[in-house]
Amino acid sequence: MSPGPFALRIQYGIVGGFVAPQPTALHYLTLDSPGTPNIVLLSQFPSDPAAQTLEGSRAKSIPISDDTTGLVKELEGILHKLPTEVVPSADIYGRNVGIFWQGPDGFEWANSAPEGCGEGVGTVKVTEDERNAFDRAVEITEILVKRGVAREGA
Repeated sequence: MSPGPFALRIQYGIVGGFVAPQPTALHYLTLDSPGTPNIVLLSQFPSDPAAQTLEGSRAKSIPISDDTTGLVKELEGILHKLPTEVVPSADIYGRNVGIFWQGPDGFEWANSAPEGCGEGVGTVKVTEDERNAFDRAVEITEILVKRGVAREGA
């Protein structure tokens, strides 16, 4: 059974200072409807114009399998349990990675504002277990992105 429709954005480089952050990579994964056989992946590399030209203009597809469905559901389950700041102005997980999720049940989660985070300390303190869970969420997103890239090269 495929996951419900979702939109996911992973941004590497969310911490800025006086100047807005300079993302090194942005990956957008979307599934528009449960019956769709593929998750669409679009990647951008703002800090590397050569990669941007090669990769940014082509959408890739990730076939939906039981394993892929399991990863998406695991990711959503993790995000449901992780805290965020009301106004995400600091990188409370300390990874310089932003995850933005919109799920099928109206659940939305983000650990960074769209314009990034400052270098300050957040008001929410995360535990080591929460940090580890966030690391797993990042790992899941990386697995999904690699599947899209590997499929493109096949």
